[in-house]
Amino acid sequence: MHPDRRDRRRFETREEIKDTARALLAEQGAAGLSLRAIAKRMGMTAPGLYHYFGSINDLITALILDAFTQLAEAVEKADADVASRGGAERLAAVAHAWRRWAIDHPIDFQLLYGNPIPTYEQPTDTTYPAARRSFIVTATIFAQAIERGEIDLPEEYRRLPPEIERALDALTGVEGHDLPHHALYLAAISWARLHGHIMLELFHLIQPVIGDVDALFAHEVDALIRQVGLTPTE
Repeated sequence: MHPDRRDRRRFETREEIKDTARALLAEQGAAGLSLRAIAKRMGMTAPGLYHYFGSINDLITALILDAFTQLAEAVEKADADVASRGGAERLAAVAHAWRRWAIDHPIDFQLLYGNPIPTYEQPTDTTYPAARRSFIVTATIFAQAIERGEIDLPEEYRRLPPEIERALDALTGVEGHDLPHHALYLAAISWARLHGHIMLELFHLIQPVIGDVDALFAHEVDALIRQVGLTPTE
């Protein structure tokens, strides 16, 4: 077989294995995920899967990398589409893109942020570069808004606790970027607030209380924009 055709077939088989794993996660949860179960559904032998993934943990890591990358691409595209606008509109676009991706890919989102899979320990050296991309988009929006004078920092955010300052110093040293502490902090608290809403929505815990989750999320994004000192999008 020609090397190009062999490589293409290998890629296609790896993708089929990952798609099958996602289907099993959706149907049975983490308890139903195993190389044996995947092989049975695909009509393969379990040892045959080891030609594509060395272990079930390697497969889970590949799924996580795919999910982090796809989420980052959705967020980056949303920001790029409104790159010429102000920080408030950019932050709103990113927030809505993040939620839309989570709704469209609930299994992937829960794989990233839901309950840990028993016996699986994520190799952060491998997954972190993909994981940080979405966060850096948000932090960059805040950094540029601060630089352009688009944001009036509330008093409670102007002086951060020493413990947080030290943590952000360490983060800056590891990452090698020059994003200011306030931008990193505002990105972190924005992520925490919006993430909480999305998780409650995905698990259908907020709908009985609020009902219209679209209106709730839009209102909360606008409220967040105001509370961090940005001018809200009209």
